[in-house]
Amino acid sequence: MPLPAASPTMSAPEFQGLRDFIYAKTGIFFNESKQYFLENRLQRRLGDLKLRTYREYLDLVQGGAGREELKQLFIEITTNETSFWRNPPQIEAFQRVVLPEAVKLARDRGATKFRIWSAACSSGEEPYTLAMVCQEARETLLKGLGVEILATDISEKVLAQAREGIYGSYTLRNLTPAQLKQHFAADGVDLYQVRPELKAMVQFRNFNLVDWPGYRSLGAFDVIFCRNVLIYFDEAVKSQVLKGFHEQLQPKAYLLVGHSESIHSFNTGFELLHFSKAMGYRKRG
Repeated sequence: MPLPAASPTMSAPEFQGLRDFIYAKTGIFFNESKQYFLENRLQRRLGDLKLRTYREYLDLVQGGAGREELKQLFIEITTNETSFWRNPPQIEAFQRVVLPEAVKLARDRGATKFRIWSAACSSGEEPYTLAMVCQEARETLLKGLGVEILATDISEKVLAQAREGIYGSYTLRNLTPAQLKQHFAADGVDLYQVRPELKAMVQFRNFNLVDWPGYRSLGAFDVIFCRNVLIYFDEAVKSQVLKGFHEQLQPKAYLLVGHSESIHSFNTGFELLHFSKAMGYRKRG
């Protein structure tokens, strides 16, 4: 019986070629310490495609015939660890401070819709969490206002999971029994389906954060969430992404980033806000 073929090793030039290609397409930058990560993530793709080297793989995704594989590449290189009510102090700050203030600004403008953008939404936990908060305020704070949550991600795979809206108990672990009962229906053993009224609030869309001209097509927002994403970008891309967010935010609207992320060196257009155990930013002017 023949021995299985050894997995190919990624050479330094192959790594540099793939790294530069990924950076150009996504803004995600892998330094030299991430070569093993990239090799490990793409090893299976080479096997599935019957390719012998990473150079052949790069040639494929760079060519016209590699458009479908490019979607697969985005899936392989992105990390999607998330949960409902992630970083509770920040969600509570949104619920108690940001939402009431942003709704007042929207009403003062004469708006009939309140719009939130969940950028890099992964498998849907964040936008559905925001929908839960809004749903609970529909008859009080948000009465008379339509709510629209745009949830975008570069990965078609996680967007498909998000649209399905079925989750296991582990990702729901931060919810109270009352929240689970109100917003989910049991769907088999240890699985829960997002209720239709939440799904109706969220629109999922494939979007690449380095598609600079595409930002305008998304419209203006009262709040943007972009958590635990900026850490994957270098300074140049981060600056451009923040500029895009700034342009799409309504005057004095809000930007919430990951609790370990700072936009201090880029925030000429934003003011820092301190909440109880959390931080956020507001567009100046």
